[in-house]
Amino acid sequence: MPLGLGMDSDMAARAEDVQTTHAWREDPFGAGRLDWTDILSKHRGWFALGLAAVVLTLGWQLRGRNYLSAEEGVGYALGIVSVACILVLLLYPLRKRFKVLRFIGPLPKWFRNHMILGGIAPIAALYHCNFQLGSLNSRIALFSALIVAGSGLIGRFIYSKIHRGLFGRKSNLKELLAQVKFTAPGEGVLGTFLPELMERLATFDRKVMVPPQGLFDCFRLPLVLFIKTRLQYFRLARFTRVSLRYQAQRSAVVAQHHAQLERAVCRFIATHLRRVRRVAEFTAYDRLFALWHKVHVPFFVSLVVSVIVHILVVHLY
Repeated sequence: MPLGLGMDSDMAARAEDVQTTHAWREDPFGAGRLDWTDILSKHRGWFALGLAAVVLTLGWQLRGRNYLSAEEGVGYALGIVSVACILVLLLYPLRKRFKVLRFIGPLPKWFRNHMILGGIAPIAALYHCNFQLGSLNSRIALFSALIVAGSGLIGRFIYSKIHRGLFGRKSNLKELLAQVKFTAPGEGVLGTFLPELMERLATFDRKVMVPPQGLFDCFRLPLVLFIKTRLQYFRLARFTRVSLRYQAQRSAVVAQHHAQLERAVCRFIATHLRRVRRVAEFTAYDRLFALWHKVHVPFFVSLVVSVIVHILVVHLY
């Protein structure tokens, strides 16, 4: 007996309650179709990354045709664009640090501009040099721009793990734990069907919600949690299928809604594990973000210095 549960006299009524509560449809989780604007808004980061990849691939393929020259025309203008973007990038840390600059706009707006211009600057620099290496000073400036851009992508990823949305405020453990508690097992309708599942979830939660002990743990914990939660999902999904198959043999109502129940429970498991994973890795990402910030700032300073040196060398010698 997979669960050791008896189908008591009110189990059929509880199944009907599940049916009413979830308002089963052909797709019980369909909340309406997303149009292209919703999809673009939800995945704008991936779209931006894909567009940048297309632009870079095109420039790389055309590099040998010498359409652009760093010394004149469009190629020279792109160098100016790159330098201008880097100069504007300075406004975000200045606006963040000095309250007197509040008149230039809200901080979230400048954060958005900082990320956009941080992507445009290295792309413009690559087109400026026609994807070719020049003198030593130009190489240093180019590689500095690429390092800062790569560092920015890493920072953007870590930022998303400890903030609400792209430009939202920073999350905290209390809020995240409240979300996990909201999805915690034991009292919902699903708990009347699969109490052993709820017990397994609670046991898994206790095992993984352990803060990292050191910097090495901060680096390894997100990957370890990803693997653990995925494996646990597959285990619990299989357990759910077996359990509901057994219950369907004992209840006509469960048998009638077997597929919908299985999808509902699996979705519940996935949501719960995702929230537990976010709580468990929050401290690690918070520490990594602090470390990233200490590294990113010197990278950016070296970029500004190398660009200034490059401009002086090009125009004075």
